[in-house]
Amino acid sequence: MITKQDVELAGKLARMTVSTEEADIYEGQLKALFGWVKELSAINTEDVKLTNATLAAHMRKDQAVTDEQAAANLRAMFGEELNDQAKVKKVL
Repeated sequence: MITKQDVELAGKLARMTVSTEEADIYEGQLKALFGWVKELSAINTEDVKLTNATLAAHMRKDQAVTDEQAAANLRAMFGEELNDQAKVKKVL
C-alpha cells in the first residue's frame, strides 16, 4: 500500500520538494496506478497467442553520422569535450 510517507520519501530520493498537497495528489495517483497494475496482473494470458508482432518492426539499422558539420554543431552546443566526445554533467 502506498502511503503519503512513501511519496515524500520518493520525492526526497529524487531530490524534489513535494508539498503536502502534492503528496496527497501523488498518493492517490500511485494507488490508482498500482491498483490497475494489480488488476492487469490477475488476467490469465497464458493461452493468448501473440499476433502481428515482429522484431523487425521495432528495429532500425544503426547508421553512423556522416554529416561532419552537423556533428561539429552538436559538439559545439556542449561546453567541453573529452576524447572527441561531448562531456556532460554526471547524473545521479
